[in-house]
Order: sequence, then structure tokens, then C-alpha cells
Amino acid sequence: MNYVLFYPDELRAESMSVYGHPLIKTPNYERLAREGTVFEHNYSTHPVCAASRCSLVTGWYPHVKGYRTLRYELDNSQPNFFKYLREAGYKTCLSAKNHCFDRTATEAGFDRVIEFTRTSDMWQDVIQEKGQADYTMVHPPVPADQVETIPDHKFVEAGMQFIRDMAAEKSPFFMFFSINYPHCPYTGPEEFYNMYDPDDIPPLRDLSWLEGKPKLYRLIRQYRESGRPEDWIYKKMNAIYLGMISYTDMLLGRVIATLEQEGLYEDTTVIVCSDHGDFAGDVGLPEKWPSAMDDMLTRVPLIIRRPGCPGGHRVRELTQSFDIFPTVLDYENIAIRHDQFGVSLRHQVEGAPGDPDRVVYCEGGYDTREPHCFEGTDVFPYTILNRPGTDYYPKMQQQQKEPDSVCRVIMQRDSRYKLTMRTNGENEFYDMLEDPREYYNLYNDPIYSRLINERTRRMLTWLIHTSDVVPWEGHV
Repeated sequence: MNYVLFYPDELRAESMSVYGHPLIKTPNYERLAREGTVFEHNYSTHPVCAASRCSLVTGWYPHVKGYRTLRYELDNSQPNFFKYLREAGYKTCLSAKNHCFDRTATEAGFDRVIEFTRTSDMWQDVIQEKGQADYTMVHPPVPADQVETIPDHKFVEAGMQFIRDMAAEKSPFFMFFSINYPHCPYTGPEEFYNMYDPDDIPPLRDLSWLEGKPKLYRLIRQYRESGRPEDWIYKKMNAIYLGMISYTDMLLGRVIATLEQEGLYEDTTVIVCSDHGDFAGDVGLPEKWPSAMDDMLTRVPLIIRRPGCPGGHRVRELTQSFDIFPTVLDYENIAIRHDQFGVSLRHQVEGAPGDPDRVVYCEGGYDTREPHCFEGTDVFPYTILNRPGTDYYPKMQQQQKEPDSVCRVIMQRDSRYKLTMRTNGENEFYDMLEDPREYYNLYNDPIYSRLINERTRRMLTWLIHTSDVVPWEGHV
């Protein structure tokens, strides 16, 4: 069996029609949902790109090896699932954003790499010289005659060529489309940029959402000079974000068409997932935050379409993104030779329900003893980004001046409740059945103290179980 992992960056589940969004048009994601299995409550292990990806390919929680920043990547001394696939005879390809493997791990894991790398010149693209600060990250559209310059366009084209080459060679393959959209800044081809009218956008989370929340959200709004969530710019931000998702859907459709043209669609498992989500204008917030654990950021899509398995199946029970590779290796009878925490979803892909007792975790943030982790330090690319007028300047400034707002955090989610514990004491507790948009923080309500204490003890037990991994002989 061949595999395609289609992995848009910063794609939150709630903004997809497959997960109930009433406005967005995504026919190709919907097709995979009809033909495969949708995991309704899938969670990332970290709300930031690199750390989430490191978990994806190792099966490790971020605390196991300290992969919790944008700056530190896996090296070849660490196990990763792509090496297992190559050893088993799979041809592997990474197309677009890496943000996970260093040079040694990239060479060990992939036969072909079509990599998106940022240079000093490319970072200039996010610098806004507007005469006054504008930190919404809303950029102009890409003109119609420049669409082919969009990196995702190029990398999907290159990845489709890899698929054609593998069809000619009759080699089993694993194609990893790690595309950049809908990661901000919010932009896109004019057709998609203007696809959705801001006036049609469903109501965004309003300022009442901030009541009882940690101060980090108010600080993000302060540093980004945010207006009211109902302001037109935030509706436009959300509309553009939806358009960017529709653009990724179009690219997915081209990948599916290539598989069909090469006679490979019924011999290929197609998987859709993402590293984390995006605020996308809710509460007047853009982008993400390393210590924010809201479902906007941590709940991400997972769709698996495998030939011969039931279509239209939906799994309501909890899963995590790092379950993907244990599932693939289970199907291919490839033994995992290192200690890891993902579980195979094979039975669910074949039509069974999930585990009703599953508890999932997400981590983030940095400790004040780790100044090298905070964004805004004097290393590239922060030296480019940390100056007035850039999209990321407010984020750099907040992390340097308000380090407590990006403290270490653990989120625990069970079938009903969500507990978030921070080292600064700004904790959260939600009834996700009654309050799925997380408006009402119940942490200080004495009615819930017993439930919170039980879950806090369970979190401690989980930390003890997962605090390290003992190397296996020959684990790399």
C-alpha cells in the first residue's frame, strides 16, 4: 500500500465543513470523509509547528526530549518513523515545509526532498512598511498572474511528479505533503482571498470569552493593538483563513486526480492532518500562542481514507496526531523498535469505535530558566522579525517582556472535561460537552474541585509514566 500524508500547516478542525463549519467549501476533504474515517476529536501534542511535528514522527510527547520550540529539530540520533519506512523498502518524499528534521535526519528519512527554506531575503516578505503598526497579519491577495509563485503551488507540483515517478518505477511510497497554507500571514490567490464575504462569517468568539481566562490573551491583544472581535478586519481575517483552507482543498484535489490518473488511488491510503490550529480572528486574535491550549489551536483534523475500508465512518472518541504512524506501521507489519506513546487506529479505520476511556495531552510554553527558548532572542530569524513593523514583532516583544505569559503548560482532555495547568497558576477547566467553545472557566468553582483534583492526580501519573524513554538496542 502507498501512502500520502497531506498536512496543511495551522489548520484547525472547527473551520472545516467536515467538522461542521456551515460556510466553507471543501469538496475534496469532504470526498475523503465520505470514503474514509473522520476522527472527530483529534488533538495535537503541541500548539506550535516544530514541536508538534517532532511528536508526530517520534511518538514522543514534547517533554520527553525537550522538543518544545521552533528552533530545535530532530537529528539522526533520534528515532523517527520515516527511517522505519525506508528500511522496509518504501521510497519517501518530503515536499514543502520541513520544520522538524535537521540535515542528518532529513538525509536518513527521505529519498527525495523538495524543501521550503527561508532565507534572510525571504523573511522580508513578512515585513510591513506601513508608516504605522498594523499587526493583524492580514496581507494583500496574490495577483492572479502570480499564483504559480506561491510556494505551495510549486511543492504540490513537485510532489505529484514524485508520485508519477513512483508509478513508473512501481515502487511503494510515502509522500509527505507538508504545505504552508493556511498558516498566516492571511493571504492567498485573489479567487480564494475573496471567496467568502466577511458579512457571512459565523459569529466569532467575542470579548466575553476573555472573562476568567489567563492574562496571556489580553497581552496578545495589547501587543498586537487589537480592536473588537466584531470589527470588520477580524471577520475579513477569518474569511481569508477560510479561503486559504479552500485553496489547500483545491491542491488536495489535484493530488487525488494525479493518483487516479496513475492508477494508484485504490492502492494508496490518503491521510489528512495538521500540526495545530489558528485563532483566525476569534476574540480579535491572529495566529497562535505557545502556551494556549484552546481547541482553536489544539484540535486538528484527522481523516484517513484507506481502500477497502468503510466510508463515512466517524469516530467520536479521542485520538492524537501521533497515532498516524503507529497505524501505518501496523498495517504494513513493520515493528516499532523504540519506546513511544502513539497507538494504532487500525480498528477504527476498519469501522470500529474508538477507546471511550482515552485521555489525550498537549504541552507548550517555556520556563524562565530557558531564556534560549523564548522567541525574540538575538539569533536568526528573530533578528529579522524582532523590529517594529514586522508581523511577528508583537510576539517577540511579548515573550521577552512578559515571559510569564508563555510559561510551561499541560492540557489534559478526557471524554467530557478539559484541564489546563500552568506553572504560573493560571489554570483552566471546561465542560466540553456543555461549553465546547470554552467560554466558562470552571477552575475556581468549588463545585468542580473534586473532579479537578482527580484529573490533576491523573496528570501527575501520566507525567511519571511518560517522563522519559529508555533506549532500545538498535533503536535508531
